[in-house]
Amino acid sequence: MKSLLAFHAHPDDEVMGTGVTLAKYSEQGVRTVVVTATDGSEGEIRNYDNPEKIKPNLAEVRKKELQASLECLGVSDFEWMGYKDSGMMGEDSNKNPECFWQQDYFGPVGKLVHILRKYKPEVLITYDPFGGYGHPDHIQVNRVGTAAFFAASDLDKFPLDEGEEFWIPERLYFTSWSKVRIQARREQMYKAGLISKDDLDKYKNIGDSQEDIDVEVDGKKYIQKKIDAWKCHRTQLGDDWWAFNIPEDYREDFLGIESYISVFNRGKFNSTTEII
Repeated sequence: MKSLLAFHAHPDDEVMGTGVTLAKYSEQGVRTVVVTATDGSEGEIRNYDNPEKIKPNLAEVRKKELQASLECLGVSDFEWMGYKDSGMMGEDSNKNPECFWQQDYFGPVGKLVHILRKYKPEVLITYDPFGGYGHPDHIQVNRVGTAAFFAASDLDKFPLDEGEEFWIPERLYFTSWSKVRIQARREQMYKAGLISKDDLDKYKNIGDSQEDIDVEVDGKKYIQKKIDAWKCHRTQLGDDWWAFNIPEDYREDFLGIESYISVFNRGKFNSTTEII
């Protein structure tokens, strides 16, 4: 059975850049695996009148939201690393020795290497070196994910556990967003009154040049699954969130295409529309 593994930072990230990809390949019979690095406990709490009561148990709440989201996407397997959410750069949470940002090399890389051997994916998906938008946990996911892709073959540093089989993934992809596509979409949103001028300008430098993007997965058929999965993350996303209110006439273009940069390919697989 073919298999792909998406390595993400927080609960809800599995939907943002890989939602329709996971839904598409799951429906096609590919074994889809999501690994979530942190507990998401530093996230804001929306849609509840009593956030102060939820906050102490937010990690548990967000894990349940994640499990519901994965069910919507048809994801067959899930691993929860359980590191503490690091919060943003400069915050006290980012200095906590238990947070993901503060972990040494061998701990999380070793965990992910053993997860790769467990599920034997041909494809590993992670973030670019900037983590998409600079969040420390996303940057750390890139570091750990990229290191594990190559370290899986290092039996000196990461020897096989009892009963474990040697495995190295064939292809490594970074999730990506086309800068041109993002800005065009946000211009449409601004003209439709969905976002302010400040919101339009806020993300103008986010994304990659179209020339750097190698694969665009067409998942238009799975947009509703993506939206349903997003809505499982109730503590994170309010009903007024922009993605839930995109006009029908350009919803497919906004949500149905997910982009990837092909970072390393050990085999002969070559496609601009598929990753596995």
